[in-house]
Amino acid sequence: MIGQKTSGKTATGNTLLHKEVFPTCQTENCQVDQGEVAGRRITVIDTPGWWGESSRCTEDTDKEIARGLSLSPLGVHAVLLVIPLDLAFSKVQKIALEEHMNLFDASVWKHTMVLFTYGDKLADKSVEEHIEREPGALYWLVDKCENKYHVMNNMKKANMSQVTELFEKIEEMVAGNNGRLFCPNMRDVHLRIDDKFKRRQVKHVLRQRLEKEYRRRELELMLDIYDMNSFTG
Repeated sequence: MIGQKTSGKTATGNTLLHKEVFPTCQTENCQVDQGEVAGRRITVIDTPGWWGESSRCTEDTDKEIARGLSLSPLGVHAVLLVIPLDLAFSKVQKIALEEHMNLFDASVWKHTMVLFTYGDKLADKSVEEHIEREPGALYWLVDKCENKYHVMNNMKKANMSQVTELFEKIEEMVAGNNGRLFCPNMRDVHLRIDDKFKRRQVKHVLRQRLEKEYRRRELELMLDIYDMNSFTG
C-alpha cells in the first residue's frame, strides 16, 4: 500500500488483515504482516506516506517506500494506491503522486489499483459520480490505472464483503497480467531517487541565485531612482 500521509493506509491494512497489527500513528517505516483472510493467505506491506506537496517529500521517505517492495522478494500481486475520499484530489497532490510512481518503471501502472478510503464520505453518492464530479486530476488517475479501483469503509471493519470484493478484483488484475507479479529493479529505483534529489538541489541553487540577482537589480534600481531624485532636487 502506498499513498500520501493521512490517506488511511494503515487503517486499511488493519481492515484487510482483520486485526489491529499496524499502529495508526503516522508510519515512518515500512511494516509488514500476514494473515489468513477470506480463505486466502495474504501479506500486507504498509509504507510511509508522502506529503501532499512534492517539495516537502524527503529522500529517506522515498527510499523507505521503495524498500517496502523489497520486503516481498518475489514481487507483489498489487500496488494499492490509497486515495482518501474526504479530500479533493488536487493538481498539487497529483504532482507528488506522479513523482513517487515515477520512481518505478512504467509497468507499475499495470499492477496498480486505486483504493479509495473514507467510503462513508460518499453518503448516497456512488464512487463513479464522485470521480465524474472531481477535477481532471482524479479522472486522470483512474484512467492511468485502467479503471481499476475499489472503495473501502474502515468504519465498517466487520463488513468483510468489501475485503472479499477487493481480493477478487486483485485476482482479476493478476490474471490480466498473466500471473506476473510486480518486481522492480531496486538498483534502478535507487538511481531514480538519487537523480530526483540531485535535480531538486540544482533547482534550489539556481532559484537562490536568481533571487539574489533579482534583489541586486532591485537595489540598483532603487539607487538609480534615489540619484535621479537627488539630482532633480
